[in-house]
Amino acid sequence: MNGLSPGVRQNLRDMSPQEQDRFLQNNERFKSLPPQQQAQVRNNLRNWNRLSPTERNAMNDRARTWQRMSPQQRQYVQSNLLPKWQRMSPDRKQLLTGRLHTLQGMNPAERQAALQDPQFMRGLSPDEQSVLRGLHSLNGSSHP
Repeated sequence: MNGLSPGVRQNLRDMSPQEQDRFLQNNERFKSLPPQQQAQVRNNLRNWNRLSPTERNAMNDRARTWQRMSPQQRQYVQSNLLPKWQRMSPDRKQLLTGRLHTLQGMNPAERQAALQDPQFMRGLSPDEQSVLRGLHSLNGSSHP
């Protein structure tokens, strides 16, 4: 929802679809956006409204993680982790997500040991291992 401030984006997400529509019809900033950008905002809101509460919470968690990152961390995610993640098949993404969840249940010392343990990393390609370590280093539980 580029073109809208983070506060407005969050407020829109907290509104019902009817309230969202009424807000957008009356918001001068939104009305000043090019039609294509207005359509993209509306499409993003439709997609948001279709998400389950669990999916919304996960998206909000990711947004908070992104906001806490330094510019260098964001650059690392955009130029390194995200391209590798996007090239993975759904089953490989699911495997990495499972490993991240396993790491979540460990204390910090156990997590560090697991990330160095060949048994824990078994079956992961070097790229997948680097993505796992990179995601863990950013938040310990986040995934794209």
